Amino acid sequence: MDRRSRTTCACLLSGGGLLPLAVAVGLSGFALPPGALSATLHGATPGVPGLPAHGAAVQDTVRAPVQAISLAAAQAEAARSARTDREAAIRLARAGDHDGALVILRALRARQPTDAALRGDLAAVLAWAGRDEEAVAEGEHLPFHDLDPVIAEAVARAARNVGRPGLSAALYEGVLLRAPGRTESEVGLALALKEAGRTEEALARVPGLRGPLGGNADARLAAGHIFGQAGRWVDAAAEYRQAVRLRPEWGDARVAEVLALRAAGADLLAMERAAAARAYMPPDLMNDLEAGSVARLVEWAPAATEARGQEAANARIDRALGAGTAARGRLVAVEGDDARFPEVRLRFDRIIALRDRERMVQVLAEAEALEAEGVTLPPYVLRAVADAAAEQGRTSEAVARYRESLAGWPGQPETTLGLFWALVDRNDFAEADRVLDEFLAGQPDRRHGEGLRESLPNPDRLPATVARHLGWALAGDLPRAQRGLEDLHARAPLNLTVRQELATVYGWRGWPGLAGALNERIVALDPDHVVARIGGISSALATGERERALDLATELRFLAPEAENVRRALRRVEVDALWELSARAGGGWSTGGDLGTRDRTLRTRIVSAPMAHRFRLHAGTDRADADYPEGRGALDRVAMGLEYRSRPLRLSVEGNADRDGAEAPGLSAAASFRPGDRWSFRLAGDSRARDYPLRANREGIRGWSAAAGISHRAHEGRSVATDVAWLEMTDGNVRQSAYLSLEQQVARTPRHRLALLGEGYGARNSLEGASYFNPSRTWSATGAVLWDWTLFRYRDRSYAQRASLTGGTVGQKGYGTLGVAHATVEHRWELSDRFELVYGVHAGLPVYDGVRERRSSGHLGLTWRLP
Repeated sequence: MDRRSRTTCACLLSGGGLLPLAVAVGLSGFALPPGALSATLHGATPGVPGLPAHGAAVQDTVRAPVQAISLAAAQAEAARSARTDREAAIRLARAGDHDGALVILRALRARQPTDAALRGDLAAVLAWAGRDEEAVAEGEHLPFHDLDPVIAEAVARAARNVGRPGLSAALYEGVLLRAPGRTESEVGLALALKEAGRTEEALARVPGLRGPLGGNADARLAAGHIFGQAGRWVDAAAEYRQAVRLRPEWGDARVAEVLALRAAGADLLAMERAAAARAYMPPDLMNDLEAGSVARLVEWAPAATEARGQEAANARIDRALGAGTAARGRLVAVEGDDARFPEVRLRFDRIIALRDRERMVQVLAEAEALEAEGVTLPPYVLRAVADAAAEQGRTSEAVARYRESLAGWPGQPETTLGLFWALVDRNDFAEADRVLDEFLAGQPDRRHGEGLRESLPNPDRLPATVARHLGWALAGDLPRAQRGLEDLHARAPLNLTVRQELATVYGWRGWPGLAGALNERIVALDPDHVVARIGGISSALATGERERALDLATELRFLAPEAENVRRALRRVEVDALWELSARAGGGWSTGGDLGTRDRTLRTRIVSAPMAHRFRLHAGTDRADADYPEGRGALDRVAMGLEYRSRPLRLSVEGNADRDGAEAPGLSAAASFRPGDRWSFRLAGDSRARDYPLRANREGIRGWSAAAGISHRAHEGRSVATDVAWLEMTDGNVRQSAYLSLEQQVARTPRHRLALLGEGYGARNSLEGASYFNPSRTWSATGAVLWDWTLFRYRDRSYAQRASLTGGTVGQKGYGTLGVAHATVEHRWELSDRFELVYGVHAGLPVYDGVRERRSSGHLGLTWRLP
């Protein structure tokens, strides 16, 4: 702002001399009244008439007085001439002809170099003329205590203009000591102190500017400047607002108010003020304000408000997008290197808003368009683009974008976490863990906040620590993740994020009930906790609590319907409500034995959508046949039944019969009881058994069966199960059998799992000499190595392979024991959350009646959720 405002000059004549010039130059728009500068001229002694000469003595007697009188007359004439010249200079200065006035005053100064008042006049006119360096040089050492205060104020103002606020402050302080309360000196001193960096002293003078001078627009403007330098932008904006109220046409005050509001972060209010005074605003400032106000709308749109739910947030984001489009249409063409920045910034914020709106395809398109124009994306925009790439499955691109963002913004917490999860999606768990390890190494446990006496926990450490634990879990080290999260939960029991991720790990360990209980407590404390509701859906579906899953899904549709993780959770609920078709076919070749030389099996089932949440109808077929030397044995049954699923009970009742003519009808029932996450109990019975030798079925032998079992699944790495069965056939044979298995995981990596499986089996038959394989006593003990290899996984799609190698011994009464061996390779494709394909091959050396046979087989199965 130009400190040289309107000036008014005044000179007063008195007696026989020229008064010093009086000068008033407004500071920051001040206008001082004419006549503010004045001085007194001392009159000259009147002349003495000459005396006649009466001889030399007389002449000598009177010569000295006459000469004195003549000298006095000459001096008086010179004073009258100087007075006339200074009056002319005054008239020129008043008319604005500073150069003409300076010519006269310099000539007078040359004749009267010691006249302090004349030098003061010259310094003042130099200041009015904007020749501040010369004004300061002329007036710096004047005896201001003998001069009018306006002279000191003019030199002080010139000193401020040439960057010497210390000198200016000293001059203003001198004026106020002699003439307290002078407006220009009060305002000038406050501004000089501000410009000298003496902010506290300047702030101490603000009450005077707001009190006695509160009705002066310049004083309120100066107060605003001081508050601005102190960083008190809200107070500054209030002072500028008062200046505008006092002088509405003052464009400088309006601009200052807008700039202060923007500095205070009130971009929307700044834009409102600027729009109301658009005529006073520079075009480039208006462009910046347009972009800044839209940026603030985009920033605030996702924030929580009294209006719950994603719909309200989406409406706010849509308003921000609309405001951005409108703002781009109002931008004014300007010149300069940064002329395009407001338009580019609006496009940057559009990318952020589209990311928040979950429109990831548009995010990527907008970013690619900007880069095609040669625009370099800033780190915060690169992070949004990386988020979109990750969401679209473009994992490698996401990793590159996150790294590029971190190169420009090292250590940014959200971007670091984004890189971590992108690396996890790429199954690069070691690199993901290294990223968070380095990040945490640079994060202190506690931080000292500004103005706080005590340090506070570092808020950036916990999210990264929790994410690292989840990374360990996804990499296969679930026990380590569980221990770490339980320790965090013990130290921060009310932290819902830690509690929820602990529930997630519990679910992965095979404890859906425990996970669900934790998620329920989280939702009770925070009904809007989206991730806890998602976890609750997974737990409820795993335990058969469909009503609970539907309730959680209903609320999720309100809270965040467009979030990708919510869409996947809702998809699981939808898939659970579909019809399900499953089929498994197999065939084998043997050199002999109980299964014949050739055998074929086909089992199909179709299960209806839920009825009243807990009931489902099902129907299916069971077909098996085998070739024996004496002919083919076959079983071909159809079945239809009803299934009940709830927690903790699962029941199934089914009627079945031979396909041809619905002969040999039967009834089967099964029950499963799971009181917790680890134990389960099973009971089953079938009036027309289907798990008996086909050779017996060929001869018309039928049977009924009953079975019971207990399982204990400690976690994902260990399980034990035992079953006992009773089969009674129409030929009088009663078969009693028992089975025991123990599986123990011994190693796991992100892609591989290695486990050991031990199995034991024993049976006895009451009938000897049956036409089918029916040893009176038989037993077996085998051990297997199981290798699971995940070749590909991305969300609901995966491709995995399982290979197993089994060896052991089989004993049969009357035949001793022999070794057996089996090998199986199976591939499993999960092509979507609705379709799964499994196929595999098997080769083995079974033993029947002391003879080691050779067998090879294959199988194919699918599960398809319809429609």
